[in-house]
Amino acid sequence: SAAAEGYKRQGLKQTYRELQDLSFRHLHPWRHTVLTKAVTKARNRRRDLIQKVQTDVATVFTEFGMKVRLAGREKTLFAIYQKMDEKHLSFAQVTDIYGFRVVVPTVTDCYTALGLLHQMYKPVPGKFKDHIAFSNLNFSQSLHTTLVSPSDVNIEFQMRSEEMDVVAESGVAGHCVYKAKAPAGTTG
Repeated sequence: SAAAEGYKRQGLKQTYRELQDLSFRHLHPWRHTVLTKAVTKARNRRRDLIQKVQTDVATVFTEFGMKVRLAGREKTLFAIYQKMDEKHLSFAQVTDIYGFRVVVPTVTDCYTALGLLHQMYKPVPGKFKDHIAFSNLNFSQSLHTTLVSPSDVNIEFQMRSEEMDVVAESGVAGHCVYKAKAPAGTTG
């Protein structure tokens, strides 16, 4: 929605997500409870897999000599519910609950990281989005791809430069702060 994009642009993304989840808990308490239990079970079953994927990915980037910051992420309960509702899916059909954010120094490194990941794991057809060349309304930029892990579990990866990550997490005002702190001659 337009309001959501406005919150994200202003750097209120985390607050917006928290409000969504709190509203979901109060407006649909039964659905929230059922979904919480399902996510907890899935998290416990897949903990080892996620740790293995994170270790394997970090090793590949290290061997390639690429400096990365790798962070795991989990889709919020409201985002899972919203996807299930909009696309008429069961919880088992939502395949991108887990993901990783790969933060690299430059835009070129984003595309290099994508290539390395596609060599490691098989990409899911139709699940690649280039939000660098075609940025979002909220000015956040990243590459998104979904890959099939060794256990046939789909895992989403987002690649961003350091500057893109600041804008995505802090809004467009974060861009000014990033530029002020960046050494002369560096670009995202």
